[in-house]
Amino acid sequence: MLLHGFTGNPETLGPLAAPLRALGLPVAMPLLRGHGGPSPEALGAVRWPDWVADGAAALEQLSAQAEQVIIVGHSMGALVALQLAADHGASIDSLVLVATPIQLASPLAPGRPLQRLRPLVQRLLRRWPIPKTYRDPSLAIHDSSYDWSPMAPLISFLEFGAHTRARLGEVSCPALILQSHADPVVLDASVPLLCAGLATPAAEKRVVWFERSGHELVLDLEGPAVVATVMEFVGERLKRD
Repeated sequence: MLLHGFTGNPETLGPLAAPLRALGLPVAMPLLRGHGGPSPEALGAVRWPDWVADGAAALEQLSAQAEQVIIVGHSMGALVALQLAADHGASIDSLVLVATPIQLASPLAPGRPLQRLRPLVQRLLRRWPIPKTYRDPSLAIHDSSYDWSPMAPLISFLEFGAHTRARLGEVSCPALILQSHADPVVLDASVPLLCAGLATPAAEKRVVWFERSGHELVLDLEGPAVVATVMEFVGERLKRD
């Protein structure tokens, strides 16, 4: 199952779909609530439990086709994947966590300088810009993700990371963690926090760093290497079974 990020859509994980299907695997790419619409206004009434519920519904459908599921989550999708692993561990073989926003660079995020000002900012501003963070700007031209968000779902997304971090100890399945040092959205500190919090045995936690990509790891400069890393991990999981 491939889970996209906040303001994104399944296309941000598109390069993974064909090679996974080539292995004969069923692939689900749910569109999480409020995303993929003609305007970001579609996010207005949506909050993080809705995205978890959408992921759970997709997991139930995919579980009808497979004994266990590998979940690849990008950014917010990684948070959804972790929540699903905490709630439905028996259905999940392993996780691939891409640019997991346990600690965001946003000044409004938990633990950041303007966290306490979030209620004021939410009252004053109707929307918040969401820039496309590609290190190769030409790649952003084809990205159909929203370029802004209403404030309420954005604040909910920021809170989602803290809620998920509190549940990391409930997740014990194998995990591949992918992060770029050049990501302007997720701080490098997210990776050690994630590794320390997961109950997964140390031997089954693997971290792979990239150097040149922005937040959209699967689509940016090192996208082919990211896809190859994920496919290698999936292949190992299949051989194990």
